[in-house]
Amino acid sequence: MIAPKADRRLGIMPQHREGVTMRWGLIGAGAHALQKIAPALRSTKGASLRGALGSTPDKSARFAAEAGGVAYPSLEAMLGDDEVDAVFIATPNDQHREQTEKAAAAGKHILVEKPMALTEGDCRAMIAACERAGVALGIGFQQRHAPVHRALRELIASGQLGDIMLVRGEWHTAYGPWTNWRADPAKSGSDILGAVGVHVFDLLGFLVGADVSKTASIVDRAADTGLDQTIAAALRYANGTMGTVTITRRARAALNSVHVLGTKGAASGIGTLGMAPTGHLEITREGHTETREFPVVDLYAAQFEAFAEAVAAGRSPSASGADGLKSVALTAQLLKA
Repeated sequence: MIAPKADRRLGIMPQHREGVTMRWGLIGAGAHALQKIAPALRSTKGASLRGALGSTPDKSARFAAEAGGVAYPSLEAMLGDDEVDAVFIATPNDQHREQTEKAAAAGKHILVEKPMALTEGDCRAMIAACERAGVALGIGFQQRHAPVHRALRELIASGQLGDIMLVRGEWHTAYGPWTNWRADPAKSGSDILGAVGVHVFDLLGFLVGADVSKTASIVDRAADTGLDQTIAAALRYANGTMGTVTITRRARAALNSVHVLGTKGAASGIGTLGMAPTGHLEITREGHTETREFPVVDLYAAQFEAFAEAVAAGRSPSASGADGLKSVALTAQLLKA
């Protein structure tokens, strides 16, 4: 173990230096971890998979047989392993708080899948636990790392689009209906909003660089679970920008894009929202539209790499616990409709 050096401003205790591999334990060994997270760790510079913990010993063993690494029999066994520097939590949402608090107490850095937790109170407790332990807490908002979205943010920040009047996001998919924990409101908290919608709201805030100050929403709920399956929302940000978002899990024809309208021009990431975005950027100024293509990247790998770099530098991850708290608070507001 590399001796930690505290960052006085953030209180984060780096457990590795740049160029040294961060060793990950996965809490949650389901399809998402096997199909997305394990491959990302194998391809990530400065990261490796130490092992995983499933909901049962058999699931831990099956994951290890397919992805490699240690099959942990319990959370305590993983957290007691000195060869684990950080944990990625991909379990039902109602388990995030307890697992985060235990991992923080064990001195592990933590990256939690979105949504961060079920309630704002849970989020605050998670943030406090990590601050006490001096470990980093990040949230899995990997859409921030898409090259097109980074380019959009730079266009906005540089003033090339002028004052930003309106942003729009749309993520339409054919998920579900669920037969697992996502169908249980006590475990999931929400349906499509928690599954993918939070990505859109987080991304729009990331692009405009401001918090939401006012919301209005319409929610269509499934008859059997009462959970959200389609949502339309209107937003106002603290800097005056307005936003609209539509999310659904009932569409076979996907429209997964993000749009920005400014006083000097407009820009859109067409088809860029998703697990493996393959879209492009369109920029329109003075009647001329320019199309820019970007390489397809593994957003999970980019997320792990950025997290490791942040910890090594003693700074907060790109999507922090505070960002996760804002997302959970916004979700609660939107679901009141």
